[in-house]
Amino acid sequence: MQFCRPALSQAVKRQILSVKNISSSTQLVEKWDIVCGVCLERKPVITRPLNDLEIRFSKMLQQIELENSQKSEHELRCEADAKRAQEFKKGKISTEDLDKAVGQSATEFEDVSMKELKAFQVAPRITEADEKNDIKSMDRKLDKHLLFIIAENLGKNNLWVLPHDLVKGEESLREAAERILSEKCGSKVRARFYGNAPCGFYKYKYPKSMRQNALGAKIFFMKAQYLKGSIEEAKVKDYSWASRDELANCFHASYHKAVRPFLIDDESAELNEK
Repeated sequence: MQFCRPALSQAVKRQILSVKNISSSTQLVEKWDIVCGVCLERKPVITRPLNDLEIRFSKMLQQIELENSQKSEHELRCEADAKRAQEFKKGKISTEDLDKAVGQSATEFEDVSMKELKAFQVAPRITEADEKNDIKSMDRKLDKHLLFIIAENLGKNNLWVLPHDLVKGEESLREAAERILSEKCGSKVRARFYGNAPCGFYKYKYPKSMRQNALGAKIFFMKAQYLKGSIEEAKVKDYSWASRDELANCFHASYHKAVRPFLIDDESAELNEK
């Protein structure tokens, strides 16, 4: 006995076609561009100022070490000089014996040392770049982490972002990051990447007018430590070395939320005591 396949109704056919169209459009919409971002960071050059609690703790340690310490060579030398001076007054030693005993007395050594100390000048913590607020200089905010950021036109907006570009061909994220660093900063900059795996992730959708080939971009951030070299301004015109507290004013809120977790916060010099 042969059974005939029942004919599909027009309504069912339309439903199947609509499902196929939705499936094909979903495949197109769900395509994302893979982008690599470079987080280039300059580490602090000097230590930050101590807060009030740290100053008191440091003084306490110094006092404990002083009370438990042995006499230094200079202190023993002062005592020996004082003893010889007393013996000289009593006539137990002559002037010739006193001159032979020591070439330079402890008092003379202190005078010479104090003269050298007064001539020594400590380098200022506030640099010329700080006074001029030169955001392109790495010689500013020496006690803080600085992050290299650039200004780019994204759509109709000019935004501060980390250097980034599409991953090309069979590039790994590490290879893409090294290429981007050279393209955006120039060949003079030397940096140490922390590994081959990304340290952070961010994604955003393109404006509807730009979604012909992809819905948006998925950015994988690679972190690197600045070692030496200067930025070639011919490569990037508008850039800045920004501190942690400046990033919140530079980055878009959602972008800053994605970048902040993989950054080491600078410890504040102020401590709220309870």
